[in-house]
Amino acid sequence: MTDSISESQAAWNHFADQLKEVGGKIVGPVGARSARERADGYRYLASLIAGGYELEMEADRRRPVLTRMFTPIRSFVGDGPDTLYHEAKLDESLSYQLHVQRGDDLFFSAVIYASDEDGMRSIVSFLVDSDIEFEDQDRAQVATIHISAERPEGAKNWLELRGSLPFIMTRQYFPERVIEVDRGKYRAATMDVRCVETVPAPQPYTEAELKSGLERIVAFVEDTLDAGLGVSAITGMSTIAFDEDDNATPTRIGEDGTLVVDEERHDRYTPDEVFDMIDPKVVANNLPGPGIGYAGVSYKLADDEAILISGKDVPCRYWSCQVFDHYLRAGDYRHYPVAINNRQTVFDEDGSFRIYACRDNPGVKNWICTEGHRRGQVVLRTLLAETDLDPEMTVIKLADIPPEDRV
Repeated sequence: MTDSISESQAAWNHFADQLKEVGGKIVGPVGARSARERADGYRYLASLIAGGYELEMEADRRRPVLTRMFTPIRSFVGDGPDTLYHEAKLDESLSYQLHVQRGDDLFFSAVIYASDEDGMRSIVSFLVDSDIEFEDQDRAQVATIHISAERPEGAKNWLELRGSLPFIMTRQYFPERVIEVDRGKYRAATMDVRCVETVPAPQPYTEAELKSGLERIVAFVEDTLDAGLGVSAITGMSTIAFDEDDNATPTRIGEDGTLVVDEERHDRYTPDEVFDMIDPKVVANNLPGPGIGYAGVSYKLADDEAILISGKDVPCRYWSCQVFDHYLRAGDYRHYPVAINNRQTVFDEDGSFRIYACRDNPGVKNWICTEGHRRGQVVLRTLLAETDLDPEMTVIKLADIPPEDRV
């Protein structure tokens, strides 16, 4: 007998060892603090492994496929329940065409991201729907978008391709949860991205490719976990809780990745200590898309309390108020109303609104469900807003909800 193992088995064993190391972050300094958060955390890792297989291990930059990033059971880094996101990995040395037949979305965008020599990711180029020259074909809006290092002669729509490890992401916003798209109430865009150059069929899969693919899964799982925990910790520097000093100034993340935080407090660590724990690429590598802005706070909440989010409507294409857990996952929007958008919110005559976030519906006009999480984030997302949506957030007792907000 021999103790030697195959290259494939060695790659798998190393993969398992690396996952064990990543799993330690769930109970690390900025990780879980309760049995529920630990269970949620490891369930989250399992979903990321599945996502990493589809989005990373099987990605083929020469033969790209637009893959759905988030689903009702796969959520990470702050996705929205009303949005369909698709991604395809690209090769900066090749050229592509993206063919789009638009659906029933409120907003459509296509964005090229890439990394620099230090691994910092940024937006390279983008098109939002108003920038795209669509043509009418059989009562449908269709467009071809060229993706290349240089703009082809005569191209009506073009996305520049440069940088390292580029990929394209498309976003489609809808008036309701994407579950309604899956059910057929709204049409999603029909999209296809193809390499312009002639690319031969792939060769048989090798042990070296297996090793590389498993390494990409681990990198995806670790980077995504770091992003969720890191942004959660940063947002946690603006925390609201009942009967504490007013500290409801939202943490803002603009479309350029710029952070604005209240640096006065954090419940376990100083701001410097928090930033020392976080890779600086966390925010830079998880930029929102063009025209999207965020404002949010972390919360601490008891069962007899609610988060009151108040503000005034602003001119924009879309805005929403949403609850995330400690890992920056969207709530279970299959079964709970974890988000509300500006088409669903009940406003006062002057455009003011008050939204309540708590475990159970206290009988109010505007409610989003925390699913009983004792801590997490409340985030307002705006899309092409003409001015900032400036919410005020505080924690109140359920018994103190005013009668005029009840139904």
